Amino acid sequence: MEVTKELQETLEQAAGLVRRSSHVVALSGAGLSVESGIPPYRGPGGLWTKFGQPPMLSYKEFAQDPKGWWESRLQGELEPGNPVYEMKLAVDRAAPNQGHLALVELERNGLLKCTVTQNVDNLHREAGSEALLELHGNRTWLRCTVCGSRWPRAGFAINGLPPVCPQCAGVIKMDTVMFGEPIPPSVLQACRDQAEQCDCMLLVGTTVNPAARLPLLAKEAGAALIEINPEATGLTPWCDLTLTGPSGEILPLLADRLLR
Repeated sequence: MEVTKELQETLEQAAGLVRRSSHVVALSGAGLSVESGIPPYRGPGGLWTKFGQPPMLSYKEFAQDPKGWWESRLQGELEPGNPVYEMKLAVDRAAPNQGHLALVELERNGLLKCTVTQNVDNLHREAGSEALLELHGNRTWLRCTVCGSRWPRAGFAINGLPPVCPQCAGVIKMDTVMFGEPIPPSVLQACRDQAEQCDCMLLVGTTVNPAARLPLLAKEAGAALIEINPEATGLTPWCDLTLTGPSGEILPLLADRLLR
């Protein structure tokens, strides 16, 4: 992308804000994943646009028939043309982009204290993020619906359907938060704590509620907001600075100014 004089000036201002801050938090949304080749859910090319939106009470359906849900899920992963298959294929092929890697560099150099993400694709982990909160879960993990224990799906032996927790015998589901499913309280509280503690938040890609409320909590607590997005969002009016462009290109430019 062309780095205009205006963009250079805004990057310097953003770098100054980050340098003056003691607790910087990044909040990432779907746009960061789209830049890695993962289709969005909504809009042109979105999975829901192509296949239709899933039931708004999908968690209720899971709770009523966990065995049937698991059977359908595992079958769907094998059927080309099925939205479950299409998403699995896209995510399995995807790799962290330069935006993910720039956030990792900022974390490793002590400039970024935490990344909060609504994305479930595991790309932050693959890139190397360690101070990470996954608000909507992680599609490569499993979670017990009773005790909340989590395990990587790879290597977890599913000996029957539905799988049961080896610790409490509760029913296990995919870690991804479904429609109608409450976000695990411990994760939601940890995200709120980060929003209230931070004095600067990087908004990377568009977010939806409840993630979209976190910047407002941060703003109320006195934090500066820096938005990084190709287009204006509902949070743009609240932001102190806006860096317009793909996060996979803007974040490395910002990191370069902070680390040189």
